Order: sequence, then C-alpha cells, then structure tokens
Amino acid sequence: MDLKALRCFEAMAKHGSLTKASIELGILDAAVSQRIKKLEKYLGVKLYESRGGRVRLTEAGQRTTDFAMRLFDEITEFEEAIGDEDSQGTVVLSAEVPLLRFQLANIVDSYAHAPARLRLLGRTAVETIELVRRNEADLGIVHDRSMPPGVKFHAWRVFKSYVLIPRDHALARRKIPTLQDILKEEVLQRYPLIIGEIEEHGQNRIREGLEQLGLPYNIGLEVGNIETVKHYVARGHGLAAVSGVCLSREDEAIFHIIEIPEARQGETTYGVILRDDKHLSSSLRGLLDLFELPDICSRGQK
Repeated sequence: MDLKALRCFEAMAKHGSLTKASIELGILDAAVSQRIKKLEKYLGVKLYESRGGRVRLTEAGQRTTDFAMRLFDEITEFEEAIGDEDSQGTVVLSAEVPLLRFQLANIVDSYAHAPARLRLLGRTAVETIELVRRNEADLGIVHDRSMPPGVKFHAWRVFKSYVLIPRDHALARRKIPTLQDILKEEVLQRYPLIIGEIEEHGQNRIREGLEQLGLPYNIGLEVGNIETVKHYVARGHGLAAVSGVCLSREDEAIFHIIEIPEARQGETTYGVILRDDKHLSSSLRGLLDLFELPDICSRGQK
C-alpha cells in the first residue's frame, strides 16, 4: 500500500474537501485526486463520492479512514519513541585520567542536564584508540598520533609542557629557576627525573629532547601515574616534566611551573577521535557540540 496515497485520502476525509487536503499536504488538488484514485485501484473499491463539492465516504471509505488514523497515530508514536531513545541511553567517552579530571570537568558539568547518561573511562591513549575502533567507546580524547583505518583524529586543544620544581627546592632558594638553569648536566645528575610508568609518549619526548642537547636522561623514580609523580616531586624526590593537561590552579601554590618552549618539543595537540562510520545520535552530538569542533558538528547523520 502506498502510504502517501493513504495520507492523501485520510486528509481529504478529515477535511471533507480535496482542496483543503491539498493545502494541508502542500501539493496540488490534482495530485491528491490522482493518489486517492491509485489507492482505490489498489483496494479495488470506491472510497468516496463527490456531490456539489461535498465529499461523502462510502462504507469502505469510512473503514479506510479509521484504519489510516490508527496507522498514522502508531507511526507518530513510533517516531517519537525512537527519537527519545536516540536522545537518551549512554554515551561512553574514554581518555587518560588527567584529561578526565582537569580538562573535561567543564564539559561534563555542561552535559550534566542532558537526558543521556555519560560514562567516563580512564584509559591510556592506546587503549582508548582500540575501544573507539571496536565501537566500545563512542569517542575518545588522545594526543595526536597515527590512527588505525576507520578512526579519525579531530584536533581539539594544544597543551604546553612544563617542568615542576617544589617552591622550597634548593634550585629556587635565590630565584625562580629558568629552563636554562635546569638543563645542565650537573643539575640533572643531582636532581633526577620522576616519571609515570605509563607516560610513554611524554617519556620519549623528554628522552629525545635531552639526547639532542647531550644531556643525561637520569630517572630517579618511576611511579604509577601523573598524580603520584606530582606527589613525589612535592616531597623533594626529584624533578618532573609534565603536560599542562595534568595541572590545576592548586598546583601553582606547590610548584614553580616552568614552561618548556615549543622549540624544545614543549607542545602536544590533543583531539577527539571517532570512527568514520559512527552514527551521531542526538545524545552523542550534544556532547560533541561542547567541544566546539566545526568539522564534527557539521557532519551529517550516518
């Protein structure tokens, strides 16, 4: 059955007029009449008679009208239910823990009133990419790196890197040290680095940068995560080079935070990753809008 033809007949029966039906549907009278004739031919019965510009339904026409009203009501309910499901459910976001704690808090706060539930997974960049690739996470936040086929990186923010020194450290007794004060062999030998055991990306950049300068990559302590790194730097066990991703205003009261310039590989780009074929439900689109990435926000539904 042609639903467009049934819709034309239902509108004509409701208004008792071909002309009024055509106005409601936004098509010509002739098109309404043609579609109703097509419906009559399909059903093999006469659905209405027109006398003096007035429409009178046959018995079959009345039964068809009742059926059409029930059917279109069910279609409307179905469409609304599907729309509700699309705007609810759960959105899964995966990222490194420092990103979740320090950089995504405002986005999470803004999304708190959305009908969908947000699930945040604290995972490494490698794990996040794999979760997105397998469609087990709707989106991820990682630093710029090669992506597997079918996953795209959308640049979001650039974060600088910094050296952390406790405010009561020996290097800071006379003045706040500069990066040049720190990048000396005797300083790095005396005050070793504290690193996070899963901070592979950051470790490689630090090692490469020091090697280029002919300086030692002297590791004094390796700990579980960046929060533990900051804890032991504050206790005087060494220095640390960290991404601005993990810093908060509270850290300014504890550390001298010395910027590493871009020329020293001191910047890292982070971005949102999505599958190329990811369906952007209204709930997922609502979260992505908060990242203000035009190339994602303008992407059509898949």
